[in-house]
Amino acid sequence: MRTRDLLEQFFDAYLNKRDLEAGLTFLSEKVTSVGTGDNEVAINKEEMRILMEQEVRDIEGEIRYEIREYRETEYDEDLRGIFCRLLLVANVKERGFTSLETRFTAVAAREEGQWRFISVHMSTPEKSQEEEWLFPLKYSRRSVGTIGELAGKRLVKMMSSLLPGGVLGVYLEEDFPLYVINDALLRHLGYTYRQLEEETDERGICLIAPEDRERVRRMILDSLDERGEYEIQYRMVRRDGSYFWVLGKGNEMITEDGQRAVISVVLDISKSMGIQERLRREAMEDGLTGILNRKGAIHFIERCFEERDTGTMFLMDIDNFKNMNDTFGHLAGDEVLVTLGNILTHSMRQGDVVSRMGGDEFMVYLCGSTRRDIVEERVRTIARLFLEAGEKYKKVRLSVSTGIAFREKGESFEELYRRADHALYKVKNDRKGGYAFWEKE
Repeated sequence: MRTRDLLEQFFDAYLNKRDLEAGLTFLSEKVTSVGTGDNEVAINKEEMRILMEQEVRDIEGEIRYEIREYRETEYDEDLRGIFCRLLLVANVKERGFTSLETRFTAVAAREEGQWRFISVHMSTPEKSQEEEWLFPLKYSRRSVGTIGELAGKRLVKMMSSLLPGGVLGVYLEEDFPLYVINDALLRHLGYTYRQLEEETDERGICLIAPEDRERVRRMILDSLDERGEYEIQYRMVRRDGSYFWVLGKGNEMITEDGQRAVISVVLDISKSMGIQERLRREAMEDGLTGILNRKGAIHFIERCFEERDTGTMFLMDIDNFKNMNDTFGHLAGDEVLVTLGNILTHSMRQGDVVSRMGGDEFMVYLCGSTRRDIVEERVRTIARLFLEAGEKYKKVRLSVSTGIAFREKGESFEELYRRADHALYKVKNDRKGGYAFWEKE
């Protein structure tokens, strides 16, 4: 569903049809809302219901609306922001027909497969709002004066497209010296401003996860050189050392003392990144053994190809596995599969690829290693450990057969797999429990 469709369905139900229950279905249980009145604040769906009921009592008939200047920001596949202007016309008790032009911002999230609003905000432009900041800022010792009018308007524009979020500004120098930060982001990071001064020396780079710093520095500078703005996902570090993912959206500016700086709005996207990481693992890992599945194996083996031209593939098959399932049951068979997965994992080096290709077929790729003596020793060790682990199932005589193929001339994954499979076929026909190298016929 397009987010605009969600917005129009909400407005149609609530404003046109005045159907309170239908309108509430488009809101999250944890929705937060700020309206144009002094007391129009809700921090959950039940409080939102009370506000909506009051409005239904105060306004007779439908409210006609017109959406103008609609803009949408996609933070990730499960989170989107909206900004638009609304022209509303309604029959208000004791006042008659009244029109009102407002600014409307909202954040929509996908919850259990359904899109709902988690934040809605409506405001009317006021001269005092245009001239003053709507949130408190802390200026660092290095800053001279305050943010100028042009930069301030740019910041407000970014804030409207990325609510809720924090504000961070840094000078474009080596360690990103701090220029400005707001209270919301300080609270999220777990600092008071004095603690931030003392513990980071007001260096913005300290707020970025060490593993991400060089990437963030490079992407910000490159994007600013190309477009004068940037949008990037990275991890920030809280005072307690924990990480959280943010989406940062920033623009270059010149401070009043003539220095280059960047001011950005950051949004915590840890929840959605966690979901993405879990889905990625589920897509690339075998659910039973915890090692890579076929898709994951191909991905990481092809990455090995990019780093090293040579390597060795083992293709392994458990002998008499069908008899194992028929005799001892599938739970015992699953235990055997997990056992072989563990043996392979602990027998390989960090950087080697271990996977279950499906059924009782496993694959290993030794990145950069083609020494025949090392390969044979590794295969014999795996076979011995598996025989020992299968002693309690003597009745079915479990063993593992292995086909081996070397990558020496830039062979593709498909070619290497075909060769290892050909060698495995020979072993299964000649002597189960052994191994064979692919040889050109």
